[in-house]
Amino acid sequence: MIELHGWVTVRDTYKDVFWEDDYTIVAVALIQEEIDKLKYFKPEIRARNGSFFMEFSNYANRINGEVLEIFELYEKIGKIAVGSYGLIYLYDDENSQGKENQFQVFILSKGVVREAEDSFLSPVVLTVEDEVKR
Repeated sequence: MIELHGWVTVRDTYKDVFWEDDYTIVAVALIQEEIDKLKYFKPEIRARNGSFFMEFSNYANRINGEVLEIFELYEKIGKIAVGSYGLIYLYDDENSQGKENQFQVFILSKGVVREAEDSFLSPVVLTVEDEVKR
């Protein structure tokens, strides 16, 4: 089973700014173009209090096209709007690289997506769920 939750704040630069400028508007338009090209994943870019952002969640039986598109878009956002930042929390109980009992955290900042250890909800069995006694 896949459980995925994420968010991203869209900013054109990571330098200190007091207001969003025309470049952020252009970046949002370019990101929307990338969303329009996707087959499954169609998040909505929203604006509140002068900031652009997206929130998304996905539940699936296994890694599928929609999950892959989420990560594809996340990488593209980092290249289009390098000041963007956010997190994706992914739980894959069928992970084949020894991460089947933990959340994987993917951090977007300064145009780069990197993976980090989760210390809040992992290990899933013991932190979130009880161990099954047989």
